[in-house]
Amino acid sequence: MDLRHLETFVKIAELKSFTKAAELLYLTQPTVSKQIVDLERFFEVKLIDRTKRSVVLTKAGEILLGYAIEFLALKKEAIDAIAAFRGVKKGTMVIGASTIPGTYMLPRILNLFNGRYTGIQLKLIISDSKDILNKTDLGEIDIGFVGAKDETRKVEYKRIFNDTIVIAAPRDYPDSILLKELTQYPFITRETGSGTRAGFEQALRKLSTLTSQDLKTVAELTSTQAIKEAIKSGMGIAYISRMALTDELAHGDLKLLHVEGLPDIKRSFYLVTKKGKTPLPQVKAFVDILENWRLHEKT
Repeated sequence: MDLRHLETFVKIAELKSFTKAAELLYLTQPTVSKQIVDLERFFEVKLIDRTKRSVVLTKAGEILLGYAIEFLALKKEAIDAIAAFRGVKKGTMVIGASTIPGTYMLPRILNLFNGRYTGIQLKLIISDSKDILNKTDLGEIDIGFVGAKDETRKVEYKRIFNDTIVIAAPRDYPDSILLKELTQYPFITRETGSGTRAGFEQALRKLSTLTSQDLKTVAELTSTQAIKEAIKSGMGIAYISRMALTDELAHGDLKLLHVEGLPDIKRSFYLVTKKGKTPLPQVKAFVDILENWRLHEKT
């Protein structure tokens, strides 16, 4: 069994395509097909059902996928551990972040880091908090930034900054409404797994008069930018990070809707790393730059 074959197998499972996997791995399609045939011969079982329209893992393929991901994560961890021992200042650092830190904070930190450590290639993955925690737990990313905790994950959390979740509305909406009137307005929500959604729903659960099921939800969007554009178009109102509204509020494109009876919704963003994993020198340097930036922002 060759780890390169497992890498190909995982990419096919992720992309649902032999062709796309071949392109991503810079291999020919016949090479990719042969690697899967070799794996199936090794395990003496069919791993992938392939038709002209679809690529689907068999039950055996689903079992192997879990182990293959762990194998590849352990391979990366071994390489990273030796790199940390040698103090290598080149290579790749994979960073994962939920939407708010990934869009509105990290680009500035990445620019500062890149100016100081030109030999290190940075890769930023933006997804929801649940997915970033999962990738951190599996060892697929070196450092993550999320807006919600999950104590079932084998990761360590460090609070890096605080934020407020607010209600944003189109410009022609009223400035203030009562809590009971919130159900009268079309509502745009984030997807399950979003830290912003989790923070808002947690605040509602503390109230005895209103739940998220009472809201008139008209759309569920996975992008903060898409939500802001939907609000501008008049689709409805939405809960959103105050940090993400700086430009829109400054230019008058959106407004904050004060809801009397709804308490301030505070939440924290966390830096996350895998428990027990030796941190790369690059990760330590990145955290140092982040800490210096935070001190500068406070002053």
